[in-house]
Amino acid sequence: MAIRVPAFLNNRTRVRNLLYLLLCGTMILMNAYEPKKNAYVFEPLEISISVTFWFTVWFEHAFVLNRYLTRQKILWALVGSVGALGVFIVLRYLLEQVFFWYVFGFTNYDPDTTLLYYAKDNLYFAFPAIGLGLAFKIIEDWLVHQQERTELVGERNMAELAFLKSQVNPHFLFNTLNNIYSLAYTKSDAAPGAILKLSELMRYMLYDSNNRTEESGRVLLSNEINYLKNYVELEKLRVVDANVQFSIEGNTDLYRIEPLLLVSFVENAFKHGDLTDPNHPLVLDLSVQKGRLRFDTLNKKTSRQTDAVGGIGLTNVRRRLELLYPNQHTLHITDEADSYACSLELSL
Repeated sequence: MAIRVPAFLNNRTRVRNLLYLLLCGTMILMNAYEPKKNAYVFEPLEISISVTFWFTVWFEHAFVLNRYLTRQKILWALVGSVGALGVFIVLRYLLEQVFFWYVFGFTNYDPDTTLLYYAKDNLYFAFPAIGLGLAFKIIEDWLVHQQERTELVGERNMAELAFLKSQVNPHFLFNTLNNIYSLAYTKSDAAPGAILKLSELMRYMLYDSNNRTEESGRVLLSNEINYLKNYVELEKLRVVDANVQFSIEGNTDLYRIEPLLLVSFVENAFKHGDLTDPNHPLVLDLSVQKGRLRFDTLNKKTSRQTDAVGGIGLTNVRRRLELLYPNQHTLHITDEADSYACSLELSL
């Protein structure tokens, strides 16, 4: 179940401000704790220095650097940083020399302290606040860069997967329609069944494999197998007397798989294999054991090859496996003089 992020946390500025408040509170607790008394003593001066320090950090980071440094206005960023030093000095003066005098009847510095001395003395505390604001800016920019990079990589991978998945062999569709036309022309009883299988196959390709409500984006393995069966039956209309042995082992209803992942191996076998030899049928062996899928194909190679065995189909599926099952699959291909075999194992 996906965890919904509150709308409040979707605003990065609000999150940053909340973080500053939490850090300010943490600093107050750290400064107020007295080990000798083993207790917290919340003195006004501890609170005032913590508030002044973290407000200056926020001002330098969120108001100065994020406004000017992000836009590469270096001069204005330097001027703003000098202003942040002034913010620290003025805010602490107003709290400890003015507010505390009227409320508590005391001040942190002697009332006779000159403003120049007060300013010079507080630079010691102000500079660390400016440095921490700069550190926050660097960390934030790095985190934002990493987040944007992750989003871009994710979007790129999704676009690439959509493209790879859309590369359905048009020749298969044209050949199947021609075969169905021949069946219909001769008024064969096999025509309605072939049309139904093509309809189910196209529905799975266009709708079922795209309209998925599961968070994983995967379909039932049993549905993928039914798609393979329909594909094989329709290819048999093109390859007369094709010999195919399709064996399935294990409970395929318990697991899910990325759709249209296995069909490239079957398509490759029909495209480049000699399936008319009864002594060397196309062997499709699918088994599921303890969450591991194994899919093996073995076919006799035809004596006439129009292009390289494997071609774009297996290149496509290799890339999809790298994106969808990184470090969770193994693919072995054995290309011999008279046979071609593929063996895929992946974790479901």
